[in-house]
Amino acid sequence: MTTNSIVAMVLLAGCDKLGAYNHWQAGDLEPDIAALSYGPDERQVLDLYLPDPSLQPAPLVIWFYGGSWDSGDRGKYAFIAKRFTEFGYAVAIHDYRLVPDVRFPDFIEDGASAIAFMKNYAGQNPGQIKDVPIMLAGHSAGAYNAVQLVADQQYLQAVGLDADDIAGIIGLSGPYDFYPYDVAATRNAFGETPADQSQPVAMDLTHMPPLLLITGTRDHTVFPRNSRKLAELAPSAELVEVPETGHAGTLIALGFYLTTDDAVLNPVKQFLQSHLPTKALAASN
Repeated sequence: MTTNSIVAMVLLAGCDKLGAYNHWQAGDLEPDIAALSYGPDERQVLDLYLPDPSLQPAPLVIWFYGGSWDSGDRGKYAFIAKRFTEFGYAVAIHDYRLVPDVRFPDFIEDGASAIAFMKNYAGQNPGQIKDVPIMLAGHSAGAYNAVQLVADQQYLQAVGLDADDIAGIIGLSGPYDFYPYDVAATRNAFGETPADQSQPVAMDLTHMPPLLLITGTRDHTVFPRNSRKLAELAPSAELVEVPETGHAGTLIALGFYLTTDDAVLNPVKQFLQSHLPTKALAASN
């Protein structure tokens, strides 16, 4: 763990410190197109960040943030957009409906709807976004959302898509094997949902696109066994275990001032270049 990582984790350790970390990393970066509605609810909105015009049209990454399914704000993840746009990607960051207003599977359905919206947007705006398969990426509960909506094929099918529309999934510190629901966050989000409806590890995973599963060996929030189990079961999965790293560490390593935290960033770059390459990303290696 680097000194910069420790500083960043301290920033994240208090009440609502993610906004401070985001500002440190991204400054006043604003989306190129803000608050696009992908559904009727006030939470069903997304922001779109575009790379330099010379890199457009660009392939798309959709970011799924975490927050125990009961909190989250797309505006606090501009640092993610900054990282991926510099690699030559367009980036959509979506809000979704939260507990207690909804429960599973509503937030999963929101993710599928956001993907369908952006797929349609790409078709209507070919000068901005390439109409090619989309890369999904997320942290914690967001990683779960991204994986589950592809693992259980009904969600993409309901919006007219399938796994072939997904280039790959990057899951950082995600929960994929957490039944029974033994903490408040999962009880509140999933109620009495059976495991065969809620757990990615309970699905037929033979259709899954490429998966990059990154976990910290010192994650005591979402234990590394979640990523290990999913990697065992999914033929397309690659597992990366980052030593001496906790739950927030895999997220903050995507920031810009943690230049020695390559244990997360390098596998992400390699995975992107293998499954959704850009010239800008190739030039950054």
